[in-house]
Amino acid sequence: MSVFTVNKNPTVKDLRAFGRAMVLGFGILGALLWGVHAYRSQPMSYLAWDGAAPQIVAACFWSLGVMLCTISYASAAVAKPIYVVWMTVATAIGTVMSTIMLTVLFFVLVPVFAIIVKRGDPLRKKLHAGGTYWEDYKGHEPTIERLKRPF
Repeated sequence: MSVFTVNKNPTVKDLRAFGRAMVLGFGILGALLWGVHAYRSQPMSYLAWDGAAPQIVAACFWSLGVMLCTISYASAAVAKPIYVVWMTVATAIGTVMSTIMLTVLFFVLVPVFAIIVKRGDPLRKKLHAGGTYWEDYKGHEPTIERLKRPF
């Protein structure tokens, strides 16, 4: 049994939100590709079309985003299978990636945190002189500025 489920019967509102997300996501991906290519080209020109592979892929991304958005707004019957397939694949990728990321975080962050805690005493749990956990109170000057900031 999976924690993540795919909505197999999306509403028109869900399909339109999917279309907007596709045009936004593919638009950003295309803009990033175009910008990286423009940054690397000599002389640097952001608006010039030179037919390079990154520009062609960027144009394909933009076309795909616009096409998916148009389909999601025009026909719910055509957009529904696209939505279900896309979300099924995205759910599978998300499940695998979250498992991998959490595993890496567990095996990297927990040992580092354990080393930090073992080396120091961040909670001040070691006994002070006299066999007590009591800490001496350090007072402060009773000034007007201190009263404005009580904590």
